[in-house]
Amino acid sequence: MVDRLLVCRSCGAQYPFSPRFTPCDACQGPLDVDIDIRAAFKRVPPGAFEQPGGNIARFAPFFAISNADHFVTLGEGGTPLFRHTRLNALVGMPNLLIKNEAANPTWSFKDRLNAVNASLAREFGFSNLAAVSTGNHGASASAYASAAGLRNLIFLSRAAPDIYGQMIRAYGGATVLTDWHRSASLLAYLVNEKGWYPSKSSLPTPISNPFGLQGYKSIAFEIAIALRPQVPDYILVPVGSGDDLYGTYKGFLELRELGIIDRIPALVGCESATANPLARALTVNSNHVGKIEDPQTMAVSIGAGICSDHALRAVRGSDGFACSATDLEIQDAMQLFASVGLIAESSSCVSLAAACRLVTEGRIPADAVTVVVLTSAGIKWPQEVASLARLNSNADSYSNEVPDIL
Repeated sequence: MVDRLLVCRSCGAQYPFSPRFTPCDACQGPLDVDIDIRAAFKRVPPGAFEQPGGNIARFAPFFAISNADHFVTLGEGGTPLFRHTRLNALVGMPNLLIKNEAANPTWSFKDRLNAVNASLAREFGFSNLAAVSTGNHGASASAYASAAGLRNLIFLSRAAPDIYGQMIRAYGGATVLTDWHRSASLLAYLVNEKGWYPSKSSLPTPISNPFGLQGYKSIAFEIAIALRPQVPDYILVPVGSGDDLYGTYKGFLELRELGIIDRIPALVGCESATANPLARALTVNSNHVGKIEDPQTMAVSIGAGICSDHALRAVRGSDGFACSATDLEIQDAMQLFASVGLIAESSSCVSLAAACRLVTEGRIPADAVTVVVLTSAGIKWPQEVASLARLNSNADSYSNEVPDIL
C-alpha cells in the first residue's frame, strides 16, 4: 500500500487518510491527498508511463487506491490527443492539439474523477453515493456508482437538460431536481446524518471531497506519454470548480518529480467572462478565490461563479494565467468546432475561445505547442445543438428535396 495522507496546501496541516469531507480545521482551506509517488511508481504495471492508450486503471496507485485490482473502471481515459489540420489553419495555430474528453464512457471528463470516487467509496465501505450537478458530473457519478454496486442519488439543477435525468435513471440512480443552495444542504444532510459518500469537488460548500480530483492527474499523464520527450507550452482547461485544472497540474508536478518530464506546461484557466472568480482573484493578487453572486452565462456547467483555491495554486505554480471568454466568443468557438466535425458542450468550448483570444492578443505565440481540453460532448445539450444547426445555412430544416448545392 502507498503511504497516504490528507494535507492542507495552504497551511501545511496534515490529517489521516480517511473519509473526511470537511476542509482544514486550521484555515478552512481545501484538503488534498498526499502519497509517496515513488512507491506508487513501483506499483504501476511495467510500461505504464511509456505506452499511450489504455484506461486510467493502470495509474490507480497514483490515485491513492490501496488495491488496483479493485479499481472501478468503465474504460475511461486514453482519450484522443490530436492535431486537427483544418481547425489549426482556421485559427492560425499550427501546433494546436485537442484533448477530446468527450470520448470517455459518459462523454465527459468527469469520468476520471468518478472512477476514483466510486473506487474509494467502495474501499472505505460506503453503500450509498450522492452528488450535486448541472448535468455531466451527475450522470458520471451515477454510472460509476452503479458500476461499483452503490445506491446513488443525484441532485440535479433545474436547468439541466432532461437527458441527464434520463441517463441517471437508466443507470439505476435516482434524481431530485432542485436549486444549488437547497442541493448543498441536502447533500450535507446525507453525508453528515446518513453516512453517504459525496461525489463532489474540493470546494467546501459545505461538504468537500479531496479524493476524486486525483483522477484528473491522468490527463497530464496521458499528454506527457503521447508527446514525450516534448512537453506542451500551454494547456488550456475549462474551469468551474477548478479541480480539473489543479488535478492536471498536480499530475505534471508528480511527473517532474519522478524525472519523466523536465518542466511543467503553463496552465491556463479558461472561464466565462461573467463567471470568472479565478481571473478576478489573480487580478487582485488574492490567495483566496471569491464567489460571484448570480452569474449569468451560456456555459452553465462552469457558470456557478465559485472556484477552489487549488486552481490558484495550479496557475501560479505553472507560471500560467487565466483567460475569460465572452458568451459570443464561446458561441463562435462552438460553431468553429462543429464546422470541423466536433460538437462540444458550450463549457468545453471556452478553451478554444480562449486560445483564439490569446493568440489575437499576443499572449500565446501562434506557433506554441498548445493543448485545448474539450471536456464534454455537446449532444447532451440539445438546445445548443439546435442553435448550431440554425447557424448553418444548409441545415435550416429537414427536406425531401435534393438541395441545390448538389
